[in-house]
Amino acid sequence: MFSEKDLQMLLDYSAESPMLTVYLNTDPTEVTNEAAQIRLRNMLKTVDLPEDVKAVEEFISLEYDWAARGVAIFSSQRENFFQSYQFNLSIPDQVFVDEKPVIRPLAYLQEAFTGWSVVLVDKEKARLFSFDLGELKEVEGITGEDVKQIKRGGGDALLGRKGGSSASGNVEKIIEQNIKDMIDFATEFFSTHHIRRIMIGGTDENVARFKEELPKAWQSLVVGEFPMSMTANYGEVIEKATQEALTAHKKVIDNLIEKSITMAAKGGIGVTGLIDSLNAIHEGRVKTLLVLENFEEEGFRCNGCGYLTTQSLEKCPFCGGHFERIDSAVEMAVQEALQKGADVKVVEENEKLKKAGAISAILRY
Repeated sequence: MFSEKDLQMLLDYSAESPMLTVYLNTDPTEVTNEAAQIRLRNMLKTVDLPEDVKAVEEFISLEYDWAARGVAIFSSQRENFFQSYQFNLSIPDQVFVDEKPVIRPLAYLQEAFTGWSVVLVDKEKARLFSFDLGELKEVEGITGEDVKQIKRGGGDALLGRKGGSSASGNVEKIIEQNIKDMIDFATEFFSTHHIRRIMIGGTDENVARFKEELPKAWQSLVVGEFPMSMTANYGEVIEKATQEALTAHKKVIDNLIEKSITMAAKGGIGVTGLIDSLNAIHEGRVKTLLVLENFEEEGFRCNGCGYLTTQSLEKCPFCGGHFERIDSAVEMAVQEALQKGADVKVVEENEKLKKAGAISAILRY
């Protein structure tokens, strides 16, 4: 599975020869194998890197197993470099030629679809899943003591005993202990797997009870709640998890965009537009960068300190170096922000961000 280590390797890549980057949708519910290969050949017609085009086409036709829904390929045959990553998520078709791997689509997938957990709960047991890059993995669940309520005459009785109030009290104690055990098991799982966002499924009552018992730190990471049976199969869980993840992610992104624009307007720790964002990135002040997925502009890069700008300057204001023209100032800015530890949010579409210059940032200071 694609990991932070893989992303860092691509960010660190540096060579003199150009890099061919290909993203290809191979989702069998959307496209046939033959249609995907035809689209790939059409996209590569404009690429003047014959060795890399051949390497990519041969990989897809001879080595790719078509088990995934999307694939990312990076090729620089002159540097003896070829790397591919498969995903259980649909990826829009895109081709790039640049001096470095184009990683913005990967940054979106990594940020939007990693660090999730799905928890299904009832009064007796919990099922826990990790959900990363479209792959759902169930871990060994936890089952508590059976909760058996049998209605008899004057009230509920536990395990066949009469006496409503006493039986109800015993039932409640069993449920409380089961929930406590589930919470202990779940929080250990969250910590071990570095979970950043949590979705809880079950009846409204069981979901609410489980969430209330979670420690406050984990409660704050709950971003989705939905009805679901404890016997739900893999397909049902992954479909719901994907849907909830997209909805929750969009809500988080919308709030961050609103926050960045508002703070920028008030002169606070926020900036909008490419020029101000580039300056903040270079100074290492960006905490969260928000950028539209397809936004790109030409620019200039200092050959001394790497400062990026869209302005034609004689000398770099930071080091006095000279500038060279580059075709992809935004992609380079995204990579620099990631290298400097910023949290990069690649946004598919957002009208407010578009009006603000297609890029904004929340600053550290």
